[in-house]
Amino acid sequence: MVEIFNANIDEFIEFPFELYKDNPYFAPELKRDTKYLLTKNPVWLKATRVLYVAKRHSKVVGRIAAIINKEHDEHWQERAGFFGFFECENKQETANALFDAARAWLKAQGAIFIRGPFNPSTNHTCGLLIDNFDKMPCIMMPYNPPYYAELIENAGFKKVKDLVAFERTDKDDFSPRMKKILARIEKNKSIIKRHLNLNNFDAEVEMVRTLYNASWAENWGNVPISKEEIREIAKDLKLILKPEITSVIEIDGEAAAFAISVPNMSPVFKILNGSLNLLRLPKALLAWRKIKDIRMIMLGVDPKHRNRGLDLLLVKHVVEDGVKNGWNKAELSWLLEDNKGIISVVEEAGCHKTKTYRIYQKEI
Repeated sequence: MVEIFNANIDEFIEFPFELYKDNPYFAPELKRDTKYLLTKNPVWLKATRVLYVAKRHSKVVGRIAAIINKEHDEHWQERAGFFGFFECENKQETANALFDAARAWLKAQGAIFIRGPFNPSTNHTCGLLIDNFDKMPCIMMPYNPPYYAELIENAGFKKVKDLVAFERTDKDDFSPRMKKILARIEKNKSIIKRHLNLNNFDAEVEMVRTLYNASWAENWGNVPISKEEIREIAKDLKLILKPEITSVIEIDGEAAAFAISVPNMSPVFKILNGSLNLLRLPKALLAWRKIKDIRMIMLGVDPKHRNRGLDLLLVKHVVEDGVKNGWNKAELSWLLEDNKGIISVVEEAGCHKTKTYRIYQKEI
């Protein structure tokens, strides 16, 4: 019989390492970073959570976080509850017990539905992988076994939204139509392209936050990024950020759009397996030097400059400068399944869909 307990933070973090120990695609972030995310990340300034583990005969066999995000409720005028950090053995009894515990706590907080997975929000990893399980996840994207979808759906959850990932290699090309549009846009002398300036990092970070919040304000499920959150994200990314795979577009001297890509560090994380083990570090550093693929993690266009082709220009800038600097593959993730505008752009840029991540919901 399965029993549910309030989790000790260390056992909560440790469980996936046991569950995935024989999985060749498990590429976890460092345990210390996960602990920081769950305890000290600025997201908890306006959110709260409870962590549960399921145990059978004193052994952890599943985990879940139940989350209330006041920022989300204020932004969308909802009474939402969220679940995240879901990991579970392949037993419906265990999954049901975890979801029942999360739902009961969320209901006591006033939530009227439960949605997820969010780890812990749209500004972090989210979604359940439902296809292409035979690939390692890209940096800051989730991975899970195929049976999770069945566990969640059998617990009464229904799809509410899919998030999709696209991929492009250096062998792919822009469509003839896109080339014509870009040639016309690039004749406009008021449009200036540049990379992020790491020597003026704090100002660049605030510029990105402002544009991101403006461009994503109406996107389904989006929660605005606070100054505190963006600083935390930026602090981590600065360690691996390469200016040549970033793009900023200015119009008449004002930032109008941006795109940020980072090297795909997943092979390094797989080697480290959650800790900075001195025996693994040389191999991890060698893998870091060999990385040739990237992930575009952010793209935004100021609403007042939409429908001018700046999103096309961003993608072209990152792709061409990335290839020039030795990057040979890029993942663009994630995009909302019904964001037809940006999906059209990335398809015209030679990208093809590779993965789907599902968000589920259930009434409480």
